[in-house]
Amino acid sequence: MYHLHLTRNLRSLYFLVVTFFVVALPGLLWWANHTGLPQAWRDAIENEISKKGAYVRIGGLSYLPFRGLAARDVHVFSDPDFQHEISRLERVLVDFDKSKLTRGQVEITKLELKNARLDLPVDPDDPQSEMLQVTGANGTLLMPGGRRLEIRQASGRIAGIDVELDARLIGYQQRGPAKGSGNSMGQRRRLLARVISELREWSFDARQPPRIRIQLEGNANDPSSLSSKITLAARKLEKNSHMLRQVTCEAELSGDLLTVTSLHATDALGSLDGRLDYDVGDRNGRFDIRSSLEITPLLKSWAGVDVGKGLQVSGRQNLEAEGSFLIDPENRPQIQLTGRADCGGVTVRGILFERVETSFSWRDREFFLRDVRLSRPDGVATGKAMIQWPLVRLALESNLPARTYQPLFAGQPLEKVILDFSERKGAAIQVRLEGGFDATDRRSWAYTGGGNLKNMNYRGVPVNAADCKFSLSHHELDFFDGTVVFNYQNYGLREAFNGPAEGTAKIGRIRYNAKDKTVDVEDVAGQVWAAPLVRFFAPKIADSLEVYRFHQTPELRGSGVVDVTPQGRTALDVSFRTAANADYRFLGENLTLSKPSGKVSIRGPRVRIDDLECRTFEGPVNARFDFRGDGRLDGEMSWTGLSIPELTSTYGFHMKGGGKLTGRLDFSITDGKVETMDGEGLFALEKTELFSVPIFGPLSPLVSGVLNDRRAGFERAKNAFCTFRIEDGILRTRDFQTATTSLTFAGDGEVDLKARTLDMTMRMNARGLLGLITLPLRPFYGMFQFRGTGPLKDTKWENVMFTAPPEEQGALLKDPPRARVVE
Repeated sequence: MYHLHLTRNLRSLYFLVVTFFVVALPGLLWWANHTGLPQAWRDAIENEISKKGAYVRIGGLSYLPFRGLAARDVHVFSDPDFQHEISRLERVLVDFDKSKLTRGQVEITKLELKNARLDLPVDPDDPQSEMLQVTGANGTLLMPGGRRLEIRQASGRIAGIDVELDARLIGYQQRGPAKGSGNSMGQRRRLLARVISELREWSFDARQPPRIRIQLEGNANDPSSLSSKITLAARKLEKNSHMLRQVTCEAELSGDLLTVTSLHATDALGSLDGRLDYDVGDRNGRFDIRSSLEITPLLKSWAGVDVGKGLQVSGRQNLEAEGSFLIDPENRPQIQLTGRADCGGVTVRGILFERVETSFSWRDREFFLRDVRLSRPDGVATGKAMIQWPLVRLALESNLPARTYQPLFAGQPLEKVILDFSERKGAAIQVRLEGGFDATDRRSWAYTGGGNLKNMNYRGVPVNAADCKFSLSHHELDFFDGTVVFNYQNYGLREAFNGPAEGTAKIGRIRYNAKDKTVDVEDVAGQVWAAPLVRFFAPKIADSLEVYRFHQTPELRGSGVVDVTPQGRTALDVSFRTAANADYRFLGENLTLSKPSGKVSIRGPRVRIDDLECRTFEGPVNARFDFRGDGRLDGEMSWTGLSIPELTSTYGFHMKGGGKLTGRLDFSITDGKVETMDGEGLFALEKTELFSVPIFGPLSPLVSGVLNDRRAGFERAKNAFCTFRIEDGILRTRDFQTATTSLTFAGDGEVDLKARTLDMTMRMNARGLLGLITLPLRPFYGMFQFRGTGPLKDTKWENVMFTAPPEEQGALLKDPPRARVVE
């Protein structure tokens, strides 16, 4: 009975104890987790982990039913003094060897992360440095003993990128850190940070993020023994609006040597394949790549290298390169490389090339291009270049058309020169130049060299061939030691006078000064027509020279300065000489000048012709002309023994017989209009027949008939002289005088040079039978008066009543001439 009662009481007590524990245990666990498990437990775990080669501080420890102990706010250090923090974990599940735990031995066998957050400082020496944040971290760290650590199926997300890690490590910490291990670890972290920082700039589909997988083996306490394999796979990666459709990478890290065994990327145009070796400790490496990606957007979007609007590539882009690099203390890459590029559809500063080929090298921020070949359907340029940004030096040979270069000099003086060229059938141009420019200053450029061309036009002037040397800059365009062969096939003077088909000129120098806006002309000489030559640099002056119509190319020589502004600073001197003829329009009629020579001086709008010598109307002529800018022409002319028949034939009036004309004239005329002519001069007529006088009065015709000689009974005036003045195109004289053997004539009158009409009065002092007629007219005994009017070629003369002569004629008429031998 007593035994039965004791058994019942023990059952009750057991029930009460179990009930108490069932009820109290959750509360006890809540209290323990809320206040944290004892510090001794944390110390024991920290001590055990330190045996594995890592030093930790646990902020709190709690127990999770069915899962085990959970350490939170865990700080991991690389040294026993807890100075170099290497990571932080929000929560870690800790598992122990339970068989040893029952014997009072604490041995951790597993650490487990479940959707944890991990913070890794980039600089282990500076806990406040930038953190690498790993979110959604999952994985298991197994510690099977014997200093072995194994990480299985660890994964997380860094900057939105999935990262997977498997590792087998020896984790026992030796006495004191290995030499250089901290520095090496920091360099690895910084390398990883740069990679992650770059990844943050990428855009991608969050549903298919890039994936990085790492397999790691080695001694965690000896970085040189670590080896790992890394793979990267990504689709539709985009940075700064440029998309790479696919990127894959395979790499190995052995000690401090990172080897990218395969790098492959594709975009809309092509693909890239490459290899890379990088020494993490020494921070240097080598690489080689082959690419057909879009180069310019790739450089701008992914490397931050903006080539600007000066370079655009729309066709294929094949690039091969190899080289080395060094990361300096400021984390800037110092790159050296060599390679070759072959691109299509390349636009360089507005010039489109069908194909561009070049070898290149880059060193110390200097970019060298050699074996450059720029191809277009209309020509090829070859050469080399050196770029020390923003300075560019180059040497080129090109047969591209002149207008190809126009975009390079938009808005500058050389652009106008280029646009003045045009092509004919068979046109060709060859240019050799060396020089350079500053890409940031459109006015900073200079080139020297030479060139030749054929079958081109310049400012509308056809040129068969030309060559010269040059020195060009924004401030000066200097062309020297040149030769120009002009094409006169369709030139008006050649067609009019059957002149030569071409002419050659030697050019000492033609230099444009941008500051003064003037053109220096030095030692230009040759047998060429003047107007086409001068049109090269002074079109307006050339227009004024077209009036000198040389039948054949004259010998020219010129030097001076031409002003290309309206300021009138032109000072150009040209001499000419030819054995052929030249035409010149004077007083409304064309004159043919034989063997003309002279000197032309151009000063602003004013043109002077000095020392002009020629022959016309079978006599020599000397002249000086001064063409003023307002259309006025001043001149001085003298002539000797001009043929009167040719002169009268040219100007449309008639004189009997032959004879010569000698005289001089000073004149001025405006716009070539005869009615504006003013001047003065004199002339003498020799051995001509001005008119015949019947010495027997009414009987003279009868006498000539009896003697069967029409000249019998008549006296003829053969020589004459007068001075004259011209006003408004009207020539007036008051002292015209001539004589026969027994008669004296004096006259006054005027000639309208434009209308070519005459109004003149002639007075005659007569003796003999003619004098008898005037006996009733004393004191005008022997005096007769005639008046002529009408066109020069058909003047009508009539006898009029005698009037008192002007004072100038009184002495001439007072005494008749003495008899003399008739020639």
